[in-house]
Amino acid sequence: MKENLPDSVRNAINDACIAAGVTLIDVVVRGQARQLVMDVFIDAPGGILHDHCRAVSRGLDERLVDDEFAGRLRAVDVSSPGADTPVKYLWQLIKSVGRTVRVVSTDGTVVEGSLLRAGDDGLDVQPLQSKKDPKPLVTLHAADIQEARVVIKI
Repeated sequence: MKENLPDSVRNAINDACIAAGVTLIDVVVRGQARQLVMDVFIDAPGGILHDHCRAVSRGLDERLVDDEFAGRLRAVDVSSPGADTPVKYLWQLIKSVGRTVRVVSTDGTVVEGSLLRAGDDGLDVQPLQSKKDPKPLVTLHAADIQEARVVIKI
C-alpha cells in the first residue's frame, strides 16, 4: 500500500528541516493502518550530525501535535541517506571528493572513478585507470547527469 503524504505533513517536514539548517532529501512512508513508519532523509553540505536529526524530529513533534495523519504513525525515523544512495543534489558529493563515484549521464554513458571536484554546476571525475588504456579527466555538466552515487568498496 502506497501512503500519500498530506500537504500539512510535507509542509511540517520542510519547516522542521529549514529550522534545523538541513535539506530534505526524501520521505518514505511504510507499513499500513496505524502501524505506519515515516523515514525522513536529510542532508547538509557539512554532513549530518545526531543533533540535526534530533532537531528535525523535535520540530516534527511540535508541528504535528494534532495532525490526523501523524496520529497514525508508529514511528518517525530521521537520518541521512545511505552512503550508496544516489544523490539528489550535486552538492551532496562535495564531502566525497577523493572517493570513487559512479555517474550515469543522460545519454546512458557510465563513468566510474575518483571524484576530483563537485559543485552545483557539475563534477570532475578521473576514470579508473589501466596501464594499457589511460583515460583523461571527465567533466560532467549538471544538466548531463542522470544519476550519481558514491561507490562503497569493502
